[in-house]
Amino acid sequence: MSQELPKAYDPSLIEEKWSKFWVDERIFDVPTPTSTEIITPFVQLLPPPNVTGRLHMGHMLNQTEMDILTRWHRMSGDTAVWVPGTDHAGIATQMMVERQLAAEGTTTREQLGREAFTERVWCWKQQYGSAITDQMRRLGASVDWSREYFTMDDRLSVAVKEAFVRLWEQGLIYRGAYIVNWDPQIQTAVSDLEVESEERAGSLFHIRYDLADGTGSITIATTRPETMLGDTAVAVNPTDERYLHLVGKTLVLPLVGREIPIIADAWAQPEFGTGAVKVTPAHDPNDFAIGQRHNLPSPSIMDTQARIALAGSPYDGLDRFEARKRILADLEAAGLLVATKDHTLTLPISQRTGAVIEPRLSMQWFIKIQPLADKAIEAVDKGHIKFTPDNYRKTYNEWMNNIHDWCISRQLWWGHRIPAWHCADCNQINVSRDIPTTCEKCSSTSLVQETDVLDTWFSSGLLPFTVFGWPGSSPDNLTPDLAAFYPTQLLVTGFDILFFWVARMIMLSCHFMLDVPMPDGSRRSLENAVPFKAVYIHALVRDADRQKMSKTKGNVIDPIEIVTKYGTDAVRFTLASQASPGTDIAFNEARTEGYRAFANKIWNAARFIQMNIDRGHEAGYKVSLSSHDSVSLELPDTTPLETRWIFSRLSSVSDEVAHALDAYRFDEAANAVYQFFWGEFCDWYLELVKLRMDFFPDENGVFKPHNDVSAITLNALVGVFEAALRLLSPFMPFLTEELWHALYASVGSPSPAKSIALTRYPLPADFAADAASVDAMNILQELINTVRGLRKELAVPEKESAPIHLHAHPRTSALAYANADMLSRLARVSAVELVSAAPTGNNARSTPTFDVAVLYERQIDVPAERERLTKDLAKFNKGLEAADKQLNNEGFIARAPAHIVDGLKKQHAETIALKQKAQAALDSLPPD
Repeated sequence: MSQELPKAYDPSLIEEKWSKFWVDERIFDVPTPTSTEIITPFVQLLPPPNVTGRLHMGHMLNQTEMDILTRWHRMSGDTAVWVPGTDHAGIATQMMVERQLAAEGTTTREQLGREAFTERVWCWKQQYGSAITDQMRRLGASVDWSREYFTMDDRLSVAVKEAFVRLWEQGLIYRGAYIVNWDPQIQTAVSDLEVESEERAGSLFHIRYDLADGTGSITIATTRPETMLGDTAVAVNPTDERYLHLVGKTLVLPLVGREIPIIADAWAQPEFGTGAVKVTPAHDPNDFAIGQRHNLPSPSIMDTQARIALAGSPYDGLDRFEARKRILADLEAAGLLVATKDHTLTLPISQRTGAVIEPRLSMQWFIKIQPLADKAIEAVDKGHIKFTPDNYRKTYNEWMNNIHDWCISRQLWWGHRIPAWHCADCNQINVSRDIPTTCEKCSSTSLVQETDVLDTWFSSGLLPFTVFGWPGSSPDNLTPDLAAFYPTQLLVTGFDILFFWVARMIMLSCHFMLDVPMPDGSRRSLENAVPFKAVYIHALVRDADRQKMSKTKGNVIDPIEIVTKYGTDAVRFTLASQASPGTDIAFNEARTEGYRAFANKIWNAARFIQMNIDRGHEAGYKVSLSSHDSVSLELPDTTPLETRWIFSRLSSVSDEVAHALDAYRFDEAANAVYQFFWGEFCDWYLELVKLRMDFFPDENGVFKPHNDVSAITLNALVGVFEAALRLLSPFMPFLTEELWHALYASVGSPSPAKSIALTRYPLPADFAADAASVDAMNILQELINTVRGLRKELAVPEKESAPIHLHAHPRTSALAYANADMLSRLARVSAVELVSAAPTGNNARSTPTFDVAVLYERQIDVPAERERLTKDLAKFNKGLEAADKQLNNEGFIARAPAHIVDGLKKQHAETIALKQKAQAALDSLPPD
């Protein structure tokens, strides 16, 4: 007798065990195929979480979807490689360690110095940097841990340096002074994508600038009066007749006294403010462009912390906002502040720190983006990369067609240091793979390395090929892993990094992998240079009220807390059951509790099957499980109807799940498995097999099968359950792993693989499809459900049987007679009497297939019945009121998935029908 499963399903007892087993046994590690192996790869690259990160619901959704697909493809025979890793997260990690230093109160980054600070960051990474990947291990992500990377590993650092040097040699990287988004809190440039726009109440200030010749003045409008200290001109529109006569004259810059010219430029909009705008080339991107067009000087008036930096000025050293107050007060005192008007400001805010971005002229490193962007646009336009949902293709193209050169330098200490050395004697920039000893231009030895590091997204943009060994040691850069696994098949990610990461991977991959050799010796075309063949953009996880989660709202859901409460499988299934392209997920804990109950249902089914296997062994019958991954197609002629039906349903559901997953309809796939396992297998099949497996002792006390049907049924039950576990495995890996091993132990057969994850996923052809048995069961199920409904309405005691009158086609009548035991067990039908006319009355129901009546008479307690019906009517009215509120809410109808809306409408119609029946029954009651 096998070791019994515990009575209660407790995920905490199995999850840590199996997650450790999968890692320790290296279940998901994939060796590099040999050059002669023929494989069908399914490769995914995990969007690398920040090394500073902790798991949130977005991660949980992303990893659940990736894991389901990886497990499904692996079980379907593909060579499934899911590559994990973490990003060094230059800004976030440096901020984390600087906060740690501040909390210690002992030293600062500057006091430590660059080398010691970098060493401190590495120490932090070793101590804390694996938190999120440890969580992934605990949650059972089926990644190939042998291929885990960190974006500052030695191997990847070499690849990043090689990519930079090649781009420099190709003339695609340059260094120059341009306006960048400057975060004064962390004192570095940040990309446009790391800046959010935020509307705030502000003011538009009108300031008078007097003409130098004393003949008049111009009033300009600005929202940033502190930048006037760096003005080098005032611009008016060349079509603005108010100011044309002043173009070419000079103005006296208020509070400064420097003379600046009046210029004509189309950027000045006559309808904005006064139509005249101040030009500060070093502190505004549009002003910088004006300055370039008119050859204006570009003096910088602020330091890296956004403090005024003008020696001798009364504002020197003031924070920009404090300087604004002082300047406005001085302007007003001088009679130069003409007006202050309320104005809604659109401020650029740093995603990283929340600081207001200060546009700043700064020497930075850039990539000439257009050559790379052209290939990336072509790759998508030609269908080499497909987006799901498809509307993101349009979003991608709009952004790519309006892209600017990419600022790839950051003024940080943590990151890939730019491999460039400046010559102190001739100012030559020396870019090199190795540390140069002399200047390539003048041979000077006075070389100083560039202090900037590369934007984190530069190194992560290279990942699709660098994780597989690029550049390699061979002249063509081809490595065995590149040959086998590039390009990857799919990227699953969120919309928020479509431009941060997805677009940059496409650009860099199409550039570096184009013309690289293929395994067959041919050169890679654009079609095979792309980093992935498909991009699936997953939805947002919102709270139960469909509100976006935020710390401010206090509605953030910690997945680890939910997992601890309900188990990983239940949380995964909750997310999968709602995940469909283009639809956000409203995470409801009650739904997770329901899927916890689903797991418990399957656990109890396993215990029931285990008990019957043991009884079968005692009866002398050896239950067998095929060593192959399919259920035998050979069904004896004596196989009962319900077994033929469940085999056929397995065939259909396997097909449904495969098609749904192929289209990223995780919701449809999960619901198909759920309906099969709970609705068909547990609620129907397990009840029906109890009719067939009648083990009992003979006169000597020995258990033997009652007949061959018992043996067939027991064997089929075990086989179907094993296949159903494989069907469910990608969605609920822990539960299915535990029960799959327990099932083989109960049968007494060695499991055919180390893990259920390494078995074959059920295919439609594995099971005998039998349309006739499905049609027959559909009729019987409808008949049973109809009789159950009538019994409930008639208040027939649950354990009391009652006869029925049946009016139907002879085939249906014969089916009912042949399965009288089924009707007896599942609907408490004591006898089936065929009638020539359709029965009528409150005890009868009609369907397109049959007419049936339950024969039962009872003494009615009129007052009690009136009270019951009155309560039912109140309940129905309350339900209809709630449903009407939702169905009449246009916003809800627009946001909710179609199947949810359809379900509500169906429930609404059913409630109306029940209300009408209750009202009719109440009206038919005799007076008290």
